[in-house]
Order: sequence, then structure tokens, then C-alpha cells
Amino acid sequence: MKMNNNNILGLYIAFYLAKFNKKAYSNLGFKTQKETHEVIGSFLGIKSSTIQNWRDEFDPLFGHRTGWHQRSLSISRVRIIEAIGNLDEPSLRSIVQDILNNNNTSELTEDLEQLVSVIPREKKKKQKAIFSPRTITGRKAEEIFIEWFKSGQEEISQGKDFVDMRDYGCGYDFQIVVSDKQVYAIEIKGFLEDEGGILITGKEWETAEIMKTDYYLVLVSNIDNDPVITVVNNPYEKLSPKRNLQTIIQVNWTVSSNEIRELKNNLS
Repeated sequence: MKMNNNNILGLYIAFYLAKFNKKAYSNLGFKTQKETHEVIGSFLGIKSSTIQNWRDEFDPLFGHRTGWHQRSLSISRVRIIEAIGNLDEPSLRSIVQDILNNNNTSELTEDLEQLVSVIPREKKKKQKAIFSPRTITGRKAEEIFIEWFKSGQEEISQGKDFVDMRDYGCGYDFQIVVSDKQVYAIEIKGFLEDEGGILITGKEWETAEIMKTDYYLVLVSNIDNDPVITVVNNPYEKLSPKRNLQTIIQVNWTVSSNEIRELKNNLS
């Protein structure tokens, strides 16, 4: 089964609408959200309700609307997040405008071809839905772990200090200071059902390799019902993840040498 170009480009636009919400709708220049969905859907040959539904899938990442918080993100949605998740509003808006300004969606520009290449064109087999750490699922898994850890369980040493490292991008979520010379790193992964796959970033895997037995992977499953916590010490030695190479979309702005020369002449 193939995901066509327009569907992929529609996902980029839906992500933009979810992430920047009112600013996104305003900057695209349409009167209402409904009109925005209708115009975009008409241009791409996609139902306007589909554009809205895709936006709703991304909504739990940002909290503007509840969205489909009970639904895990599929691999195609995660690939979109990995590719453009860190872009600011002007950069992402420029991508959306390029999509909407492309006169022939059957013949893509080089930049748009790069966008659609992020997602595999054919699904080799049906894949289970997976989650992104930034979703409500991930945050809830972290909250469950904190309560579990503070309850005095014995699977991970309590240590002297428990430090929240989620905003530091260091390859794990929490740090337990055991002594002046020993620190444990704790990475949390969660999923809604009893079992499922997980995503491990390059930074997380590299840190797990370096820290060995001082690194813990905590799996929180069945989050919405009766959570089950599984602790994996030294996951680098115990797991064999498949490497995925991903394309990160970066937006750079170039100014030609002729324009610089003209500017210098005008200023002199």
C-alpha cells in the first residue's frame, strides 16, 4: 500500500497547524479553521475532515486541544515529527507555503521531493503504532514512574538525590545521584497497551553504551488501566534495536554573491 505525495505533504501541513495553532491559521491568511482545512484539502485532493483529523493526531504533543490523546502515533507521524519537530514557526510556515504554492502536485520541486522522501513510499508490512516521548502517553509514563520510584521500590537504588533531566537533552529523563562517584541514568518509555515497540534516539543509545550498568531503561505499559513497570538495567547489552537512518529537514536562507555585491555598492 502506497502513501501518495499529497498525503505526505498534507501531514506536514497538519503538523504545522497543530504545533502553532492560532498563529498558524492566522499566518496562512484564511478566515476560519474550517476554510483553511477546505482550501488545503481541495488543493491536495484530500477531504477537509482528513486534514483536521491529521491535525488532531498531532495535537497531544502541544496541548492546544485534547486531540486523539488515547491514540499512539504511527511510524509515518513519528517520521514527520523527527524531520521537522524542531523548526520554528517562520521556517515551518515557509515549507507549508512552498507546498501550497506548488502549481503541479504531480511534479514536485526538489525541496518537496526531499519532504516526501522522509516517509517510505511503500509499507512492507503492517506496523504496530508506536509513541513519541513528547506525547501525553510519554508524560503520563514519566509521572507513573516518579510515583513508583518514590514509593520505595527496590529495583533501582534511591540514592542521595533524584534529579529531573528531561529538559537537558542528555540521553535520559532522570538522574539518581548514588554517591559523588556514581550516578544512575533513567530513561522512561511508555505505551498504552500491554506491549509495543519503542523509539530510542541516537543520544539515548550512545549514553546507554557509555554508562552500561549505570543506565536503566524503564518500560511503563498498559498506562491507562493497570500500569506495569519493567526495569531493564544495561539495555545496551540486553537489547538489539534496529538502526533507522532518518532525514532531518533543516531550513537555511541563502543570499547570492550578486545581491551582497549590490548591497555593498549601495552602502558605499
